[in-house]
Order: sequence, then structure tokens, then C-alpha cells
Amino acid sequence: MTRTEAVLIDAETPVQTQGNRRASRERGSATIEFTGTFFIWLTIVMVCLQAALAMFALSQANSAARNAARAEVVTVGAGQSAGKAALSAPLRSGSSTSCTSSAMVSSTGSVTCSVTVAMPILALDWITEWVSPVTVTRDAEQPMTEVR
Repeated sequence: MTRTEAVLIDAETPVQTQGNRRASRERGSATIEFTGTFFIWLTIVMVCLQAALAMFALSQANSAARNAARAEVVTVGAGQSAGKAALSAPLRSGSSTSCTSSAMVSSTGSVTCSVTVAMPILALDWITEWVSPVTVTRDAEQPMTEVR
């Protein structure tokens, strides 16, 4: 009687084969693999989201510095308020704007405005405890054609 016949004759008794032993030893391995890869993917997603927040802060600081320089050329002292107004609401609280002019005597010169923004960090308490605050500073220079 061959092995196949033995299985067919006695279907009630499970046959212990090499594949069955291996399968019983690997029970639960899919759960462990899923858990491990889930946390790896979660970390990758968190890093990508943080990078997007950093790029957002850089873009906002650059735009605010350019708007502040344009406003400062037109009206003295208007650059700081224009720089703050150009930032989105969540970034305004941790920002500062300063403008300097190089055209005190000559008829031409330039205005340089600097905007510093606190980069947002994902709102998880355990991340904010480990990471120190990061600021982003962007400068913009706008030429003037006449003395104000």
C-alpha cells in the first residue's frame, strides 16, 4: 500500500508530513512580520509628514520675507506687519520680522528683510520632548529706485 492510499483509507487520522511540521513551527510569524513592517511604515510616514511641515515653513518664511521687503520699499515701517500678515495663522505666533535699508544717503539702494519662523513639529508629546525647537530664517532683498 502506498502512502497516498493510506491517506485515502484513513482520512480521520491526520498524516504528519514535512510541510505540516514546518507550517506548525511558523504559526504566528505573519503576525510578527506584520507588526514589524507596520511600525517601519508608520515611521516612514511620520518622517515624510515632518519633512512636508519643514518645507511648508521654509516656503512660508520665504514668501513672508519677499512680501515684507516689497512693502518696506513702498512705505517705511510697513515691512514688519506685511511679513507677519503673509504667514499662515499657525506660524505667526513663533515668528519675527526685521527690515534694514541700505539707502540712507544715495538715491538708490535696497531693503533687506529677514523673517524667522518656528518650524512646526508633529503634535505628539513624546516627539516634542526629544526634539529641540527648530527655526527657519529667510532673507529677501528688494531694490529701491528713489530715496523715501
